[in-house]
Amino acid sequence: MTVLLVVLAVGVSAVVALAGHRNSLLGPSRASASVPAASLSPTRLLALPSSSIANGTKALIVTLSAPAAAGSPPPTLMPAVAGSWTASGNSVVFTPASTLLPCSTYTLTVWANTIATGHSRLAHRKTIPLHVACPPLAGLQQALARLGYLGGAFRPLYTVALPAGPETRREAAIHAFHPPRGRLAADPSSAPPIEMGKLDETTKGALTVFQSDHGLEATGEPNYATWIALLAADADYRRNPKPYTWVTVSESEPETLEVHRGDHVVLSTAANTGVPGAETPQGVFPIFARFVSTTMSGTDVDGTKYVVPDVPWVNYFNGGDAVHGYPRASYGFPQSNGCVELPIEAAHRVFGMLTIGDIVDVT
Repeated sequence: MTVLLVVLAVGVSAVVALAGHRNSLLGPSRASASVPAASLSPTRLLALPSSSIANGTKALIVTLSAPAAAGSPPPTLMPAVAGSWTASGNSVVFTPASTLLPCSTYTLTVWANTIATGHSRLAHRKTIPLHVACPPLAGLQQALARLGYLGGAFRPLYTVALPAGPETRREAAIHAFHPPRGRLAADPSSAPPIEMGKLDETTKGALTVFQSDHGLEATGEPNYATWIALLAADADYRRNPKPYTWVTVSESEPETLEVHRGDHVVLSTAANTGVPGAETPQGVFPIFARFVSTTMSGTDVDGTKYVVPDVPWVNYFNGGDAVHGYPRASYGFPQSNGCVELPIEAAHRVFGMLTIGDIVDVT
């Protein structure tokens, strides 16, 4: 009896040891349990995601030489991303809960203990970088317009259901990475023009205002931090707290400057633009610097050097050209060295209505 118990104990221990070996390497696969691991062909990686990810909301697919065995470890993304790995045929598929973050880099690791059914383990860990692109400029423009930072209304080429309020973060990311085709019509109709799909001056200005409002470096260029803030604002539908604002300058005499807020002209004043040889350039320009008072210097068209201290209420929009106050006997015709000059009190009022990124449209 004692001998029998010892034999049984040894037999049970051997079975437990074998089971533990199978779970750590192959998982509970009946088909492969009877085959020695040494005689199995190694698991092979047949396909991995591209290192360049154009759409962060799309699934990531790792394909093995056979379906993944039970207990085989799923690949890992670093930094971690909310989502889930699921089996699909010979592949394991990662679906993000919302998105891989725009303009960022991840590391995907397929572990050495990965096992395809009927195979031995992969044996060597495989690690690849994943570079997630920034969404296209059309997605940026549509988001800025939806939030009231860009003076445009989206007109889709095909019938699409676009949200009129809050949406999930995944929906916001899908619309950013894969924006519907169409155009942005000026809204209001007098708003500065927008070149769809291009980082034009109107879009740079709108992006600068958005960045300033959200405590970001106001560069007018899309980047990681900008996209994180924009996706969050788009999902929550946190619109621009101010009406879309821009300035028009007419060089037709009598020359004028008007401040637009949405559908309304809230201020109109006589203005002076540049004299022949120092003309104020026509076009669309975002304001890039502002000063309550500053010193201006340069060269007049006759070659005379000038230095003018304490120029008030200055909004630079194109190199050394600015909208600012300047005392003149009269206004409404070319008198400046390229700037847009306003009566002092009008310049004060205009300064209070504008911010960095607002557009100056000279026609």
